Amino acid sequence: MAKWIKVETHTPDKTEIRQIARLCHCSKAEAFLAFFRVFVWLDEQTENGQVNFFTPDDADEIGGLPGLGDALETVRWITFSPGGAVVANWERHNGKSAKRRCLDAERKRNVRKQSGQTAD
Repeated sequence: MAKWIKVETHTPDKTEIRQIARLCHCSKAEAFLAFFRVFVWLDEQTENGQVNFFTPDDADEIGGLPGLGDALETVRWITFSPGGAVVANWERHNGKSAKRRCLDAERKRNVRKQSGQTAD
């Protein structure tokens, strides 16, 4: 089974990505790529959104963008503490149940499309 994370088509234009770009003095594309790299890494490290010993500097290194960790905290996507970090809304977007809901919704859309039904 392929590994994936949920990224919506509008994510590169979210206000949070724009703010990360401003804070890190980079383009939106660079900010989005850095965010994506960090969240792929996080998806491999945690099932509940909590990562022990994860620091803003770790986020900078993983994302390849200086200042990324602090920017992620500024936009409230990650909260850092001396013991590690917590990702906001992890279960809504990245947990196993979120992935299952997303796949189920996609499967149902495909079934409706094939049968000629439209979603209400």
